[in-house]
Amino acid sequence: MRGLWDNEQPVSPSLLRSALALAGGFLMLTTVVMLVLAGGAVLAGHYVVAGLQFAFGIAVPFAIWLGLRIMADMLVMMHRSHDRLDGIEDALTSRAAPTPRPVHTNAPGAERAGDDGPAYPAEE
Repeated sequence: MRGLWDNEQPVSPSLLRSALALAGGFLMLTTVVMLVLAGGAVLAGHYVVAGLQFAFGIAVPFAIWLGLRIMADMLVMMHRSHDRLDGIEDALTSRAAPTPRPVHTNAPGAERAGDDGPAYPAEE
């Protein structure tokens, strides 16, 4: 996935889930406040108002969270399918994807790094 303002900046699905969890926390706080207000309306004897506050206090934040969740899932799915389509296009047009340069090799000529770490190539 790509960032909103910088197309080269990757955005991970886990970051999107964390943002959704934060929004869900604030919506849960809204639900708690509405339920406390509904409890106050019951104590004051306004039963119809309490019923409406109870219903809207649960339904509206849940609907907002559900809408955000659906949009986040759609965004992840669209970016994954776009990446797959790019791979298919590269395969069909015989364009080789750029291969990243390996960080280290485990060749016999490599020197060991410190205490049982990975083998790095010899420095020149």
